[in-house]
Amino acid sequence: MSDSQMDEGLWSHTVRFDAARRGLTLELTADEVTRSRIAESFGMISLDALKIHAETRALPGMKPIVRVHVKLDGDVTQECGVSLEPFSHAITSDIEIDVIQAADVTDEVTPIGEGELNLNDLDEPDVVGNGQIDIGQYAIEALGEAYDPFARKPGVVFEEPEAEVEPSPFAVLAQLKRDE
Repeated sequence: MSDSQMDEGLWSHTVRFDAARRGLTLELTADEVTRSRIAESFGMISLDALKIHAETRALPGMKPIVRVHVKLDGDVTQECGVSLEPFSHAITSDIEIDVIQAADVTDEVTPIGEGELNLNDLDEPDVVGNGQIDIGQYAIEALGEAYDPFARKPGVVFEEPEAEVEPSPFAVLAQLKRDE
C-alpha cells in the first residue's frame, strides 16, 4: 500500500483523545464503498465483510497515554497464490497500539525500575497532533498484518516443476555417432 493511499484514509473513524482516555468500546462495520476502496488498495478481488471491535483505556503513568485494542474480522475473496483461482476465506487480527498526544511528548528519560520488560514496552507510542485518534487507521493496520496477498486456496499444493536434465556434451556426441 502506498503512502498516498494511507494519507487519503482508506477507512477513517476518529474519536477524541480525552474520550478515549476515559474508555470507549466501539463496534464498527465498513460499508460497501469503504470495503471496495480497501480491496482495491490491497489487491483483493473483494472484501466481502469487515467488522472491528475496538476498546480504549488510559494507561497508568505520568503521561496521558491511551491503549487502543482492535479486533478485526472480515471475509476476503482473492486469487490463490499458486493456482491463481479466486477463493474466499475469513481473516482475523488482534492488535494493540499505544497513543500519545504530540504536546505530551518529551525527550526526557524516565527510569522504569527493576521490573521485567516485554516487547510491548519497547514500542514507542503513536503520536497524534490534533487531539483525535483514528480507529479506522488502526483497523487498516490490523488488516495489513493479517492479509496474505499470496495465500493458497485450501487443498492447493505447490509442486516444483521437474527440471529438464541437460545432456552432457559427450552424450550428444555419442548420439551423433549412432545416427551416422
